[in-house]
Amino acid sequence: MSEIAVPDSVKVWKIGVDPANVRSWNNYTNNQGYHLFCTTNGNFLTYEKVPVGVNLGFKSSGDNKTHFRLPDSQEREILSGESIALGIGGKPSFLRYKSRSVGINLDWSETPVFEWRIIGPELNKPIRENMPVAIINDKVQPDPDFLIYFKRVVGADVGWTSSPGFWDQVRSAAEKVAVKAAKEFIKSKIGG
Repeated sequence: MSEIAVPDSVKVWKIGVDPANVRSWNNYTNNQGYHLFCTTNGNFLTYEKVPVGVNLGFKSSGDNKTHFRLPDSQEREILSGESIALGIGGKPSFLRYKSRSVGINLDWSETPVFEWRIIGPELNKPIRENMPVAIINDKVQPDPDFLIYFKRVVGADVGWTSSPGFWDQVRSAAEKVAVKAAKEFIKSKIGG
């Protein structure tokens, strides 16, 4: 299919720990999902009540709250680049893009919102657990963008490569060019 070179600055997530492929399922039970490990800070992204912004945070140990749904409601292996809903925890559990004045532009939804994609090394192939992947949201404005670790003063330490100040944290012009190329390649292959 289509091999894709995703720069390390955005390939910062590992889903699960088993020797299996990442799967969708329709009936999440509390703490019966996947770990979502961030390779940048060495912690796990999870639901966490915060005073400002979307209720996300990092913990030093995983709690199996991440789960995925497919638009066709099938329970099967997820393929790299296909549209999914991203859930973390119980109700409401699904994350969606929404503009806000503080923190990352995300909010919660009771129902699945199919605006996410997991990007593995090859599009349209199953995604192995515990391997570095990128996660992209189709609705980020002005263009689809990667969910990344992003140190913030207020709110959850996640953001987009288009978040003000992200490239100050990366400090690599070559990496910026590579991320832009990866976003354009993904957009051309999957639409956006």
